[in-house]
Amino acid sequence: MRAALSRDNVRAGLIGGVTVLYLALVGMIERFQDRDVITDVIGLGTLLILIGLAGTGYMASRPPKPRPGRKPVTANPALIGLVAGTTAGVLAGAVILILELLISAGVDVRSVLASVTPGMLSTMEFGLGPVGGALILVGLGAALGAGAGALRLLSDQLRDTVTFTLTAVLLMSLMEPILSAVLDGLSLPDRWLYEGGGLTVLGAVLTVVAAGAGRWFWKEREPQRKEAVALLPADRRTLYRKLAVFAAVAFLVVLPWLVGSFISDVLGTVGLYVLLGLGLNIVVGYAGLLDLGYVAFFAVGAYATGVLTSPASYLVREEGQLFAEKGLTNFWVALPFVVLIAVIIGILIGAPVLRLRGDYLAIVTLGFGEIIRTLVLSDWLAPYLGGAQGLLNVPPPPPEALDLRAPQNVYYLILVFCGIAAFVAWRLSDSRIGRAWAAMREDESVAEAMGVSIIRYKLLAFAMGAGVGSLGGVFFAAKIGSIFPNSFGLLVSINVLSVIILGGLGSIPGVIVGSAVLVGLPELLREFAEFRLLIYGAILVAIMILRPEGLVPNKRRQRELHARDAEAELSVIVTDEATS
Repeated sequence: MRAALSRDNVRAGLIGGVTVLYLALVGMIERFQDRDVITDVIGLGTLLILIGLAGTGYMASRPPKPRPGRKPVTANPALIGLVAGTTAGVLAGAVILILELLISAGVDVRSVLASVTPGMLSTMEFGLGPVGGALILVGLGAALGAGAGALRLLSDQLRDTVTFTLTAVLLMSLMEPILSAVLDGLSLPDRWLYEGGGLTVLGAVLTVVAAGAGRWFWKEREPQRKEAVALLPADRRTLYRKLAVFAAVAFLVVLPWLVGSFISDVLGTVGLYVLLGLGLNIVVGYAGLLDLGYVAFFAVGAYATGVLTSPASYLVREEGQLFAEKGLTNFWVALPFVVLIAVIIGILIGAPVLRLRGDYLAIVTLGFGEIIRTLVLSDWLAPYLGGAQGLLNVPPPPPEALDLRAPQNVYYLILVFCGIAAFVAWRLSDSRIGRAWAAMREDESVAEAMGVSIIRYKLLAFAMGAGVGSLGGVFFAAKIGSIFPNSFGLLVSINVLSVIILGGLGSIPGVIVGSAVLVGLPELLREFAEFRLLIYGAILVAIMILRPEGLVPNKRRQRELHARDAEAELSVIVTDEATS
């Protein structure tokens, strides 16, 4: 019991309580309460409170990494979770009670904390008043913390099934816009699954049963499945892999006609970030060159497309005439020239930074990105690029009969080029160029000593990344039809870098998954757009702590990270044995 009451566990509870309070005081819990997870049962705001309290107990009960001279903790994880969760609940309840007392005393709390509204307080108190709400927070903190800590006592299979099932219920609720559109597209009723924007009770029960049983069966059969796959002939494994790829492609082909125009537009935006992520993944994931100015290539692709195709371009506009009849050339003729321009600019940006590494490289590339944005906004280039007014009337790709600006049609266009870019990136990863990039990423000095031309391969990485990234700008211009400088701020570079970090550096599937999570999900939750950056930060912090290799990691990088952890644990064991 004394180990459970250690300072580390109390500190973990205080951190969890502060986290829950922070979400409440910025208005996130009240705002999210407007959306039901299970209709008339629990709202998303209440669920955030429960996740914060349970997460506190689960993280506090995590076995610590071995350290030299430190005895391993032997306390029951449920007791540790109980202490941490109770501490979090006491802190949250005490602060809410103090706020209620201050408001009752006539203190203008909202002059300092604008989000302390009756709605927020009611959500935090579960509608039971300040004293009852505080007691409920303490009780829930204790119960959820102990329950989350007790998960550590379960078998790996059972713990995985429980966490997967709870996650599936949340995701099914958040995917209501997509799944409702799919069911409507198939002329199937959805009232049994969704009502009022959330899951029905029946839908939640069916999700728990289906997800739990499916995950349990999958994990139960995993050893036999791996053994059966290992015994398959090589040609049969290749055939199954091709069939899986074909099924995935077929699903992506029919998807926009199942989900409707709004979701198709969201999928098109996700596709743009997949293109940008694949390009940056070459620079950062393959070559290890931290580029924070990647938005420059996005802007080059968009503006070059506008200049070459828009009737408002200075290349075709006559004096005193706002628009010409047509641009200098059509989209498909301009496309290779745009990529070539981006490749040249990528080389020009890469050349001055050949001698820089790490943080210094990141700062310089950040400067280049801001230079590009400032030049686009400047009065000096305004006659050519439109200045703050931007470039208007960028035509859609021909032929006009296909209407390639319609959400479903432009989705296919972006999908094709995402496939091409992914194939090129995949072929590069295992090629001689990819191996040279990997060696350069690990240690430039050693790679150069082994005969790798650092200058050549750095410039090639910048050029390839710029060419792929410019495609995102090309289709952004064609999709939107107008180009404005504010679309190319630093946040774009941060978002793309976040995508590849979340998905997994060097992983092509990781880029796709990262784009879907960081771009697609916020687009579906636009009513909470003001909290997008806060959610971004929380997701990235959680990924860096819990899964630093990413959601779908590159196998080589995953082995490297776990090999380092194994070496650290071995060194601790050797040190302890030597000192004992």
